[in-house]
Amino acid sequence: MAPSVLRYLPLFALILAGCSTLAPMHADRPGPETLTHFEDARLNEISGMACSLREPGVLWVHNDSGDKPRLFAVGPDGKTRGILEITNAIARDWEDMALVNIDGKPWLLIADVGDNASVRDDVVIYLLPEPDPADFADQPVMRVTAPSVMPFRYEDGPRDCEGVAIDPINGKILLISKRTEPPVLYSLPLLTQCDDDDGPYVAQRINPVGGIVAPTAAEKLIPGRLGIYRSQVTGFDISADNRSAAVLTYGNVYIYNRPVGERWTDVLTHPPVRIPIKGLPQAESLCFDENGSTLLLTTEAKQPPLIRYRLR
Repeated sequence: MAPSVLRYLPLFALILAGCSTLAPMHADRPGPETLTHFEDARLNEISGMACSLREPGVLWVHNDSGDKPRLFAVGPDGKTRGILEITNAIARDWEDMALVNIDGKPWLLIADVGDNASVRDDVVIYLLPEPDPADFADQPVMRVTAPSVMPFRYEDGPRDCEGVAIDPINGKILLISKRTEPPVLYSLPLLTQCDDDDGPYVAQRINPVGGIVAPTAAEKLIPGRLGIYRSQVTGFDISADNRSAAVLTYGNVYIYNRPVGERWTDVLTHPPVRIPIKGLPQAESLCFDENGSTLLLTTEAKQPPLIRYRLR
């Protein structure tokens, strides 16, 4: 055995020893599949993703901080179908998005909630009706105004957040903090008509999120985001059928299955199913497909892959 390999044996041993502390997972779950790659060179820092409720197979995605206030509609082939510009929005640090049916109509949520240094006095949620992706055939760039602009702050002070989802039954926006151990769940009202003069609203602290595994001593020695940052929450979604929630970290995806009648605020305290992530060095986006049976993930990179995990 080469001396360079011998040097890392203690680290490998520590990693193996730490495996027994991980949350439970299904050993028979099918492995991930690469469906396509995002071809648009402008999509080099995807930090939010949601499946269209108007046209199955189309994804809405947005970049991290530094881009314009816009969404990209991407087809199943990875090609951009069109761009949606939100004229009354500011893209300070967009970190997640979601789609939900409200009174039979699909709505898009965009979360400008990134706050790496935890210094922002208030952050913003935008809500707008989902346009029909088919309209991009005649108009490759569409411009709309979001009827709901919700500035808000957290009841216990500023914090970074990259995971936002919608609880449609209880009419709540749910947010998970990124840099706290364990992550903490917060809640806001879901408002489709709101002006920034109405705020700031206050996100109520609910409870810690259960089952997110902190990095072991050995894992903390791994370079990059899969080391000391591997348990930080970077994405969050609730399936359209309201049966499952997925919480994304740099190292794993955690699936929470909801018993009938139980509130998500309680479900997210239970032990989840853990799925280790493979091949995504900076996983910051995930969403369920339109029927909740499949989970889609991608990473921040040039021409990133679209990865599928079959759940049911």
